[in-house]
Amino acid sequence: MIGVVTFTDPRPTALSEEREEAIKQKHNYLIKELSNEFEVLDLNAELGKYEGEIFGINSVEESIKAGRIAKSKGLSGVILGLWHWTESNLVTYFLKEANLPILLYSDGDPAWAGATCVTSVGASLWESSVNEHALRHSRVIGDVELVKSWARAVEAVGELSRKRLLLFGGPYTLGMEHLMDDLPRLKKFIGDFMMLDQYVILHEDVSEEDVGRFYSWLLEKMKVKFDEKMLTPDSLKRQIRIYLGAKKVWERYKDEVAGVSVKCQPELSEIYGTTACLIPAFFPFNADAFGEKPIVPATCEGDIKGTISSSLLYYLSGKPPLFGDIKYVDDEIIIIANCGASSLYYARLSDDPEENLRAVTVQGQCQGKSGGALTYRTPPAEFTVTRLIRRNGEYYLLYFLTEGVEITEEIEKKLKWGKQWPHTAIKNPLDAQDFISVMGANHLSLIPGDYTEELKFAAKIWGIKAVDLNDPLDVREFLL
Repeated sequence: MIGVVTFTDPRPTALSEEREEAIKQKHNYLIKELSNEFEVLDLNAELGKYEGEIFGINSVEESIKAGRIAKSKGLSGVILGLWHWTESNLVTYFLKEANLPILLYSDGDPAWAGATCVTSVGASLWESSVNEHALRHSRVIGDVELVKSWARAVEAVGELSRKRLLLFGGPYTLGMEHLMDDLPRLKKFIGDFMMLDQYVILHEDVSEEDVGRFYSWLLEKMKVKFDEKMLTPDSLKRQIRIYLGAKKVWERYKDEVAGVSVKCQPELSEIYGTTACLIPAFFPFNADAFGEKPIVPATCEGDIKGTISSSLLYYLSGKPPLFGDIKYVDDEIIIIANCGASSLYYARLSDDPEENLRAVTVQGQCQGKSGGALTYRTPPAEFTVTRLIRRNGEYYLLYFLTEGVEITEEIEKKLKWGKQWPHTAIKNPLDAQDFISVMGANHLSLIPGDYTEELKFAAKIWGIKAVDLNDPLDVREFLL
């Protein structure tokens, strides 16, 4: 839920019926625009300001009361309507009590002193620094769409702060030290972590009837290429059991889980003997053999920062995030290909799950003892790409907006290792050398659409540096 609160001039001699009517109309217009997408709490209504002569908050007592209401209602953030002059300390009192992310907004109407108010209040918040939200507040003038981007960001950040990551097998995988992490510090971004051994998945009581139903459904909906070694009916059913076991565990905690990661290698892929590829394929997808299902961000290799990246994209957009390895880079393109599966949504980028499933082929893996990879090639679209990284103990959010690239026959012919994997090609925002130099992970997450403003706001709320790989200055400063 997003809060909206409007302030006004507290001086009795400044009382103006025209002003109060104007700011009431502006306040209500903003709420109407936001209510098309968000649940909005009108704090002026909570204070009974519609019944009085003065609509805006104009006293210390009201500021404190409004802040306490905002805090008690569990708001993700509050938009402050600063349409005309108010005294900055009223906002300071409000923020001391609310202690929530805030955005200072004015519509830029030249009839009133909104710009004066936003700059005065913003400067005072920096000066007082009463809490982290005072230092990291945002300011927007005359752009409701940008306000909505901020609202998406605070709702996503708020949701992540209240939820946990479900990790089947803890990091790190295959000696990748960047998958090791400082879990207490990561609680800046995520509520908590639930670490369960992979054995928990295998121990779940999954019925043969459910496995058979899923197996028949898979053969009906996708192309399945059995072979004599890697992908057999038995190994496919073992993969199905892994997925259904993980799903049953998730269902016990679903209301509190933001995302899932599975450490497949080597415990499942080599020791148990079957890869867990149906988890990253179907968790971030809206259907399986049992019908419609929630989208759950999912990653591999116990990649916590990657799971946070994917979960952030999901809560910003509501779209299934793709997760995968940076497989190939040149001056023109980047190819992302996860080791066996990524969200099946990207097979056709269709809202119809049947259309996506028809474009997927299940065939033998190129690693592990047995199992199938889920093969597709993502069609071109506009994508937002991001990755939370850590360097020398400091976190950064790398991101960029890019266009998808068709994987042509020429590109296809060059693929060898992992050709069975799902592949997504995107334009490189940098040259190959700079991209390799700046990248703090071998995994990326992406979603269709432009959510770059939301990512910038999210990083600001978190208090970390956002690095736009489309901005040469951002990249140079990071590489210094």
